[in-house]
Amino acid sequence: PGHVYGHVLVTTRARPASTAVQSLEMEVFTREESVEHLCRRVPGLREGDADRVADALGDLPLAVEVAAAWLETTATPVEEYIEQLREQSTRVLSVQEAVDAVEYPSSVGATWNISIARLREESPAAARLLELCAFFAAEPISMSLISSDAMIDALLPYDPDLRARYMLGRVTQALNRLALAKVDSADNSIQVHRLVQAAVRDSLDDQRHLETMHEVHRILAAARPSEGAVDDPAQWPGLEVIWPHLTPSNIRSCTQDEPRQLMVDRVRYLNRRGELQAARTQATTLHELWTDAFGDRDDEQILNLRFQLANVLRAQGDYQAAVAMDESTRDGRRRLFGEAHPTVLIASGSVAADYRALGRFKEALELDTRIHQGFAAVFGEDHPRTLSAANNLAIDFRLAGDSEAARRLDEDTVRRRTALLGPTHPYTLATKGLHARDLRDLGDYRTSAEFLREVREGFEQVFNPGVPEVLQADKSLAVSLRKAGRTAEALRITEETWKTYARYHDRYGSTIPEVLACGLNLAADYYATDAEDGPARAVRQVEEVLDGYRDSFGAEHPFTMYCFNNLAMYHRALGNTETAEELSRHARDCLAATLGDDHPSVLSAGLNLANTYGDRGLHDRAEHWERRAVDGLRRRFGPDHPDVLVGMGNLAVTLRETGSEEAVQLQERAVARLTHLLGRAHPVTTLVRSWQRVGRDLEPHQI
Repeated sequence: PGHVYGHVLVTTRARPASTAVQSLEMEVFTREESVEHLCRRVPGLREGDADRVADALGDLPLAVEVAAAWLETTATPVEEYIEQLREQSTRVLSVQEAVDAVEYPSSVGATWNISIARLREESPAAARLLELCAFFAAEPISMSLISSDAMIDALLPYDPDLRARYMLGRVTQALNRLALAKVDSADNSIQVHRLVQAAVRDSLDDQRHLETMHEVHRILAAARPSEGAVDDPAQWPGLEVIWPHLTPSNIRSCTQDEPRQLMVDRVRYLNRRGELQAARTQATTLHELWTDAFGDRDDEQILNLRFQLANVLRAQGDYQAAVAMDESTRDGRRRLFGEAHPTVLIASGSVAADYRALGRFKEALELDTRIHQGFAAVFGEDHPRTLSAANNLAIDFRLAGDSEAARRLDEDTVRRRTALLGPTHPYTLATKGLHARDLRDLGDYRTSAEFLREVREGFEQVFNPGVPEVLQADKSLAVSLRKAGRTAEALRITEETWKTYARYHDRYGSTIPEVLACGLNLAADYYATDAEDGPARAVRQVEEVLDGYRDSFGAEHPFTMYCFNNLAMYHRALGNTETAEELSRHARDCLAATLGDDHPSVLSAGLNLANTYGDRGLHDRAEHWERRAVDGLRRRFGPDHPDVLVGMGNLAVTLRETGSEEAVQLQERAVARLTHLLGRAHPVTTLVRSWQRVGRDLEPHQI
């Protein structure tokens, strides 16, 4: 009771290898079933004649259906029809090879060869449509493709009446009448059986075969929605009617630009859906094929493909390979189009993303500043390319520690993207999510969480669960909730996100940036929600992702140092003071060497180092780093930022231990402001009020 049970039915031509499934082998019709079907379809057909037809067809259901349609439509005498089967049978032997060596009698192919020959006489347009359908997938073909402008143009030489689009119905019904295709008005599709497709392809000479295949490539390419469709899930249905037909049509062998661009779009589509390994496999295969075909010259579509492949490599955390490919692509576009061409700016944007991933934040900021200025000069402030550049430039500001500059730019970009693309477009939502991160960095945790809930709800409207955008929003929301003091809810969301990443391990792997960041955040949640076991769980969790950060980003990358900083916090809570001091010093010094002494992450790491000195009674050292952090963070964020107030509280603890009269006044001011900003019951307020030192975990940024 309370359970719902169901069954899954899978059809296959191969015998299942697994013993975990129950298999049932379906044979051809029995003779009785064949005769019954023929007599039901063909009025007046005698059972004896039906038996002779069924015998000639080997009782194959599809052949029986085609024969019934023929006999019903043409009223051909049975003896004459069987003779036609005998005459055709010697011409269909190669069809058997074309259908994966399935052992059907040669007369089966003859069954529809007769119908195809008749169709070519009665409706050349229908025959041509059947030839074209033979190069689509054996799955249903959307009528949006059948009735497309490119398809009509391909059929017009065979039937000028098709200038009136409604006349297409006469053509499709000719196929349906002879059972050469199934026209499904409910599904708005047409389907040609794979054996019929094989017979049709086999009937074409080499030249006709090649011409028809490339005509299908042009039809598929012409059906491609407008530029930007791959990045807009609202337009994905227009792409999803195309995708099933790419492989059957052998479009990857096409040398024309538009069909090749369609294949590049397919790689980007897989990337946007989060199917990273599938995107990488397809892009790598295409790259090898096209390089063999076109050589080492700067071919536009190869450069476009390399651009998309580098995006996938970066998303998977393979940054060295990504930057090498992106720099090569940028240089190739320079040679092909010239230095000032917009495609060079686009390629340069990917190089800047690689620089961010490699920790070369200053270079990325300088490059993205030029890119943003370049797009604004060419296209204006509201162009999609300019807005993408603005989005990336804000990331650079954030990485540089200038969260206020990032907030201003992100806020403006959200406004412009909302007006241009709409409030639920993925690009609008992505920038809104980054704006929420800015607010969190600036200490406005509640508003950040509110924005991220809106972002999360927006992504749910346009994406399936488990895609990177949804998981990214969940991960970020959990951090804002933890910062706002809602630690239990934060832990629940992070654990669910972490489990989702694990469930999609084949798609994402375990070392892509968002998976690693989620694991690091989970450690912070453990620490924040469980005073007894949390620190030990947090240590184990950080150690689980630390190797991934080293392997993906490098041993001295700022994000790797964030791991050491956080690990020091958790070891300190466990009483491992010497370990905590060593880790804190290493993290702070490496971060300072990369980011500069006044970067907020460096100042926060200094607070953690000061805590370890305070625990050891080294008050002068603790006070040095605490005052340095408080002054630096105040200059950066103003006097009321939570991190400034935490630094004041920690400094008050140090001063109290040295007997300074400044301690009480400093602590009271910090408690009053934290109570106003975060609430009296907030964990940070409680700790500062009780004269306890507070640590500061660091969170990697989206790159």
